[in-house]
Amino acid sequence: MTHYYKVRQPGKRVLIPLVIHGISLQFISYTSLFSGSEIDEGTRLLLEHIVLPDSGVVLDVGCGYGVIGITVAKLNPKLRVYMVDIDPLSVRVARINAKLNNVDNRIHVLEGDRYMPVKNLKFNAIYSNPPLSAGMSIVENIVLEAGEHLVENGFAQFVLAKGGDYLAKRAREVYKNVKITSKKGYIILYVEI
Repeated sequence: MTHYYKVRQPGKRVLIPLVIHGISLQFISYTSLFSGSEIDEGTRLLLEHIVLPDSGVVLDVGCGYGVIGITVAKLNPKLRVYMVDIDPLSVRVARINAKLNNVDNRIHVLEGDRYMPVKNLKFNAIYSNPPLSAGMSIVENIVLEAGEHLVENGFAQFVLAKGGDYLAKRAREVYKNVKITSKKGYIILYVEI
């Protein structure tokens, strides 16, 4: 299996605050990680438009230092959250951030490529800000294979910048229901199986 990330030095450690939907969180990060100095606009937009199941198990694919999955866990205490990332540093920091935000008892952070660490599990919802730097084939895989990991009536939400229109078109070929919200140059893609 080829890895689409590069091992690097962590860089400077930073503390990033986030207030969303009236909830205050904080995240430790390192400047070498994606959006390591501040929450990126795409992730913020996804969280502003997040749809949450009432209960169940959800997945954050390509979790980075844990912003989406941890925020979801804070917003709905009835959810158990799995978070997956291929980068060992991201996984370590996401685990620290789960403890920092007092949700570590409902969060499982796993190291691995896309859906591989959770290949035998099904989820009520899947979320991702897919890694564009990994290339369109990786992003397309994350978006189009989500349905294979959802329970009946499950859904997924993605935030996409470059290639969003193409992926929205491809998603219509795979999913029964596709909704698109465009904001600030991003597409928030909502799909149901």
